[in-house]
Amino acid sequence: MSPALAQPARALPESIGLDEFVRRADADPLPLAARYQLVAAARVLLQELYVHLPLKRAMHATDPVQALRLLEHRLAPLSEPQFHCELAGVFRGLHDLHTVYQLPEPYRGHVATLGFLVERYADRDGTPHHVVSRIEPSLVHAGFDVGAELSTWNGVPIERAIERNAAAQAGSHRDARLARGLESLTLRPLRTGPPPDEHWVLLSYRTPGGRRRETRVPWRVRAVERHAGRVQDPVPTLSTGLGIDTGSEATRHIKRALFAPPRRRRPAVRTRGGVLDHRTLRRRGRPYGYLRIFSFNVASARLFAEQVARIAACAPAGGLIVDIRGNPGGHVPAAESALQVLSGSPVVPVSFSLPTTPAALELARSHPGFGGWANSIRDALQTGEPYSQGFPLTDPETITAGLPRHAGPKVLITDALSYSAADIFAAGFQDNGLGPVLGTAPRTGAGGANVWTHELLRVWLPELLGDLPRGAGFRVALRRATRARGNVDVPLEDLGVQADEVHRLTRRDITGRNQDLLAAAAELLG
Repeated sequence: MSPALAQPARALPESIGLDEFVRRADADPLPLAARYQLVAAARVLLQELYVHLPLKRAMHATDPVQALRLLEHRLAPLSEPQFHCELAGVFRGLHDLHTVYQLPEPYRGHVATLGFLVERYADRDGTPHHVVSRIEPSLVHAGFDVGAELSTWNGVPIERAIERNAAAQAGSHRDARLARGLESLTLRPLRTGPPPDEHWVLLSYRTPGGRRRETRVPWRVRAVERHAGRVQDPVPTLSTGLGIDTGSEATRHIKRALFAPPRRRRPAVRTRGGVLDHRTLRRRGRPYGYLRIFSFNVASARLFAEQVARIAACAPAGGLIVDIRGNPGGHVPAAESALQVLSGSPVVPVSFSLPTTPAALELARSHPGFGGWANSIRDALQTGEPYSQGFPLTDPETITAGLPRHAGPKVLITDALSYSAADIFAAGFQDNGLGPVLGTAPRTGAGGANVWTHELLRVWLPELLGDLPRGAGFRVALRRATRARGNVDVPLEDLGVQADEVHRLTRRDITGRNQDLLAAAAELLG
């Protein structure tokens, strides 16, 4: 006999039902002309400005330009959800979380959530377990709480459900797709992908006390942030120095709002309280510093570097553990400046290259900061090189001038969700010999580019790019990142940063504040 079906007694606070949100979104569909406009703009971006197009065609056997041509011939019969799904699917096939279609109003700044998180660990014999690691208090019911272990998801064994979900993700490699398949079980950014098909999920689970039960939990939709009463994305649109997965940054804000301690739930979006945390740990009687960098999505590289320098200066002599798990990236100059204050000597930053297309040359000639790239692209149009020469995006030494440097021992913790500017930070940490990299997966998320929005590119290429309808948008990887020193010219995209040591998460890590993971990091410092 199946266990009795339970349901949460209350709805998730500050949210609306997914069914209601979808009804509102479908009530005013895009005109057919707007669909043609979006597909045409996407084709121009990918053909003329997408720096990874040759790489993606080779590594993932994909031809997004041809896919857009085919989509253009069958736009009329598609429903509103089908159109958004088809266009987003072309970009998802690139396996590049930088290069995305951003859905129009009302999807901007909204995330669908079930109100809890699921994390995975394995026994020593490799047996996997999938456990509720965080839950909004209003959803606790019938033993469905932190520590509950899931067995099926909508009637599908949980391991298989995650594999199916992972296949629909845009991660660059298998570990990244599995990590995102697990996270997206309960969190879906609606700006970069269509809503879930189901309006609720049916879960079978074992309570922390060992009882088998079932529950049905509805999808709800929450706004990430509001300014002057309007829902906004948490990432700037006109910054030239970004390297970020915007979808994961949106879900990060929802996780903080739902699961962080009350005092940390509502800090200003791009301030220290929103992106940094630190404390002192003790392992076997010895103190260590612990610095968690949740995101590099900050307004000022200098101010961010000052904050990191102050924290590092207070670290005990035993060493500093720097943790960037789940960091979706952000401001590249902030990431490289933080790296500089954590190094006792000057660091060599990553280099960035443009595609060698006529549009990239026009951009480089019109933008005052692109002089070196312009000369290189001009020559490459004759030699056939697919990329320009690489140049640093910033000078970390100049940004951090006068700040104290932390020369003590350090270890970096990464995972398969560490992406973009976090990939760049991890690469610099490893290439400049700051210390060992301890990963909960073999590689970081493998996002290696500087990202520009369609809105920003229009400023410099007004004759090539036009307006987009109803707040729709695109982000595109414009400059690819390559590594330094012993890994010179090795791209970060699709490869990521290989961990020096791998620690597989344990149950104590998931339910006990990463006890075994931090002990492993302390051992590397010791």
